[in-house]
Amino acid sequence: MANPETIQTCARLLQQAGRMLVLTSAGMSADSNIPTFRDKDGYWRNFPPFKEKGLEAQDLASPWAFRNELPHAWAFYEWRRRNANENEPHEGYHVLNRWAENRDAFIHTTNTDGYHLRSGCSADRIKEVHGSMWRLQCLDVCSYDFWNEESVPLCGLDHEKMLASDYPVCPRCNGIARPHILMFGDGEYTGHQKQEDNFSDFIRKAVDLVLLIGSSGAVPTNDYIALQFHQGGTPVININLDSSANAIVNTPYFLVMKGKDALTQLDEALNSL
Repeated sequence: MANPETIQTCARLLQQAGRMLVLTSAGMSADSNIPTFRDKDGYWRNFPPFKEKGLEAQDLASPWAFRNELPHAWAFYEWRRRNANENEPHEGYHVLNRWAENRDAFIHTTNTDGYHLRSGCSADRIKEVHGSMWRLQCLDVCSYDFWNEESVPLCGLDHEKMLASDYPVCPRCNGIARPHILMFGDGEYTGHQKQEDNFSDFIRKAVDLVLLIGSSGAVPTNDYIALQFHQGGTPVININLDSSANAIVNTPYFLVMKGKDALTQLDEALNSL
């Protein structure tokens, strides 16, 4: 838990920041009951049929699975879509959106749950590094097109056996569709050039403050982006419940807290300045 002085110091950094980069990862959406799947035992508790077959998240979240274990692969993502639809972005997302109203802000997220956009984040102010479960693309990549698909349910789902049916299809070739997500061992993800361009445009100018929220050592993409800014002299506020999660960036502004709690407390402190 961060002490009140650290919260106040970070709130003053926020007050002074005209341009802010927000880097969010699994710990951000965990407060909205979105599983991270980094915990193998927790993952298999959710999906007993996968444990019986020895299928881990990395196995199912791959183009290989969509070609060799299609009913299980789509079941995995259908379960995730339904779970994300049953829950909602927590207050921390709305805090970030309010902050963005008063400054030039951009969100760079490794999450695929779409919660930033669902909470009201501007579509031209986000880069979803690993894609989104709310978009689809052709499994056979008949084109580089992708499309929005927010229907819930999308597939049939046998919960007991974790088998999907009635898969979505590509509107161009009528082949099987897959999530527009950068999966493990994936050379077929079609990407999102507009988001890439928007992010590139944003970081061409100086950034006053970086927020690193809920990053994981298992996927340290955002840590290394934060480190680059930190080494260049930009203050980095690192928010993470894991007390060891500051090893890469080593910023003095480290809040050992849940993302939701840290953001709401920072918002209160900012409003009191």
